[in-house]
Amino acid sequence: MPAPCPICDKHQGIGPLVGPVIFADDLVLVTHRPLDQAAPRPGYLFIETLRHAPTLADLTDDEAAAVGRAAHRAATALRAELAPESVFSAIVGRSVPHFHQHVFARPTGTPPETHWFDIDSWPDGPRVDEQGLTDLTTRLAQYF
Repeated sequence: MPAPCPICDKHQGIGPLVGPVIFADDLVLVTHRPLDQAAPRPGYLFIETLRHAPTLADLTDDEAAAVGRAAHRAATALRAELAPESVFSAIVGRSVPHFHQHVFARPTGTPPETHWFDIDSWPDGPRVDEQGLTDLTTRLAQYF
């Protein structure tokens, strides 16, 4: 029996990774990071394949194309709605063997010594509450 997958669980609405859904079709899901994950910072999205596929190399051509479209729309949405200094994207896949791509904003004014991948460590960075996150994800969804 395969080990449980926290991203597959997330797609069933179970577990700590469940966050607000921004977009879903028959191949990919785009969500915002839940507020209880690290700092409640606006603009941290995940793109995941609905099918359990461990890595980028395991995606079908259709899944890869859907991921690419979703990443482009996510970056466009974050740039338009948050006016960040940058929008970054990364596929790392070391902790969970289910394809997922991070797309996240680096807020304008982030100190230069703050690493690109560690915006949460900036104590004065923007934060969001539940209502703010609902409002943001509603606006982001319009780009899909």
